[in-house]
Formats: sequence, structure tokens, C-alpha cells
Amino acid sequence: MKRRIVIKVGSLAVTDETGGVSPKKIAALVEELMELKKRGLFPILVSSGAINSGRSFVKKPDEKKMMISYQQAAAAIGQPLLMKAYVDALAVYKVNGAQILVTHDDFKESKRFLNIRNTLNRLIENDILPIVNENDTVSYDEITVGDNDQLAVMIAQVADAEKLLLLTEADGLFNKNPKEKDAIRFDEVDFTDNFAGVKIAAKTSVGRGGMDTKLKAVRKLTPLGIDVILGTFLIENPLTRLLDRSGGTLFKGNPEKQTSRRKSWLSTVVKNEAWVVVDEGCMKALSDQNTSLLPIGIKKIHGVFKRGDVIQIKHKNKTIAVGITEFDHKEMDKIRGKKSGDISQLIENSPSKVAIHKDNLLLKKQ
Repeated sequence: MKRRIVIKVGSLAVTDETGGVSPKKIAALVEELMELKKRGLFPILVSSGAINSGRSFVKKPDEKKMMISYQQAAAAIGQPLLMKAYVDALAVYKVNGAQILVTHDDFKESKRFLNIRNTLNRLIENDILPIVNENDTVSYDEITVGDNDQLAVMIAQVADAEKLLLLTEADGLFNKNPKEKDAIRFDEVDFTDNFAGVKIAAKTSVGRGGMDTKLKAVRKLTPLGIDVILGTFLIENPLTRLLDRSGGTLFKGNPEKQTSRRKSWLSTVVKNEAWVVVDEGCMKALSDQNTSLLPIGIKKIHGVFKRGDVIQIKHKNKTIAVGITEFDHKEMDKIRGKKSGDISQLIENSPSKVAIHKDNLLLKKQ
């Protein structure tokens, strides 16, 4: 198997801040991707930029409720423009590129998950560069990946990648806003580090993600044994520079790699903004007795999710487990704090007597 490396680039790495594709930026990025291939690594690119590439063609609405359709329309125009720039840049090296557009549901459903894996394998076997992006023209709260940092995590897992490179404006993780003079950059971070005491800077003006989403991505991948390197794109040869350890921050993967595909899958597809909060008795039962999550132990519901989504289970603001929910967020709110025997009276045609079955639950190592 070819050694795979996933590279995630944000909007400003491939577009102009005022909108529109930047062929110059994309040509420089492709040149580096070809250098990675010379080093024996096969790149898989997760590229933002569709919305920013197409937003100048669509009139921005005055009403906030119309913003989603505005962004979807911009993505519909921008995605082919972005791909054309990639195809043109790759043609210089006589390499083909392939577009893969996905939603969160594609990773949640087993058949579609395998289709993504098989498609990536065939493309790599044929020396074709996969270029992945979220399908912004159809995504909404229930199915959206959320940001391309999360998407890159899921692609790294499904592709069996050995590394993930996240390109951003900041050159790695700092103890505070890197624009402050006394900010200190971390060269390496162990997979067990919880980033306590780090002050997170705000997200960029164009992208949906920020440093917080990148750290969430790191937390999902490094326990599985996958290294993550975070660094700036605002410098010459950003990819090879990071691989040569001349900057950025290396988040070291667990030396004991996760061998269970199911556990790896649960860790990476979990929705960032969806969780339930449980009481102490429930937390102890989950930790000590390998039980299912019962609704009686649930105190609060946060976020939007559907039945079959992977959500977080929290106690005192700490994630103690993740699992596949048997109910959507509205149904879960109805049954929280109730006995299992009462569920059928509250939910018509209830699919289960538990909130999350123990077979679909992964405890986090504390």
C-alpha cells in the first residue's frame, strides 16, 4: 500500500480574501504535492474554497435567514471553478485530479463509507490525486460535516493515512494569540495533552473553522496513532517545511495504534456540536459496568442530531464516551431523565429502550 498523507488547506490558501480562485496559490500547492510524491508519500487533498471562489457571483442577501442558500449557491458556482484551477495546475505534471464531494451522512452509513474508501483506493492505485470537499450545496445542520478540519479527520481515518497536515494562518499551536510578542510556539505535543492553559485565537475572516476546530481534529486522530502537523501556509514551501520539521507543531500520535476499525470510525465521525450531559451515577455505570446509556441518567441535550449519528457523552464538561444515538435530539429531550419503560409512551414506535446501546458506545480513556 502506498503511504498516504492527508493535506487540508483552508479557503485563504487557495483563494483571494476578496473572493475568487487564486491560480497562483493553487499552482504552488500542486508543485509541493508533486514533491511529496517524489518522497514516497501519496497525497490526498481536502480543499476548502468553494464558497469563497463563487461568492462574488451571487448577490449577498440582507436577511440572515437567506445566508445558507447564498452560501450554497456560491459553492455551486465556486466548486467547478476551484476544480478547474486544480486540473490546470496538475496538467503541468501530467497528473489527473478527481473531485469527491461528501456530507457527514456519507461517513455514517456503512455502505457509503466503504464506497468512499474504495473510491480513494482506486484513485490512488491509478496515480490520480483525490480532491475532497464538503458538498456545501446540499449540506445543512443535520448532515453537515461542519468544517473541513473535521472532514480531513474522517478522510485520514477512512484512507488509513499515516499523517494529517493542517495548513492555517498560524504557524502551529501557541500558548496564546500568536500575534502577541511573547507568544510561545509548541514544537511537539504528546497525544495525551489536553491543551489546558492554551488561549485559543479567533477563526479567520473567510473560513468556518479556527484553532478550536483544529484542536478538536487533533484530539480525534492522535489517539488512533495518526500524527497531525499544524502550520502556516503563509510561507514558501509550507508542506515540505512542515515535514522537515522546520516549523509548525507536531501532535504525536499514540505509539499504540488503534487496530479496531469500528472504534476508529466512532472516534472520527462523532459530531463536534452534539452531545448529552449525564449525571454522576450514569457516568460511573458507563465507566465501571460496561452498560448502555439509559435515558434516566441524561440531564441535558445539546445540538442538532439524528438517529444514527455519533454524539458525545459528557459529564462536567468532559467527554467520557461517544456513541451512536438511538434517537434524534428532539426525541432525546423528551425521554431524558425518564425510565426506559416510559419511552414507548413518550415516543411513538420507539426504536429502542436505551439512548445508546453498549455495543455502539466507545469509552474515552481518562
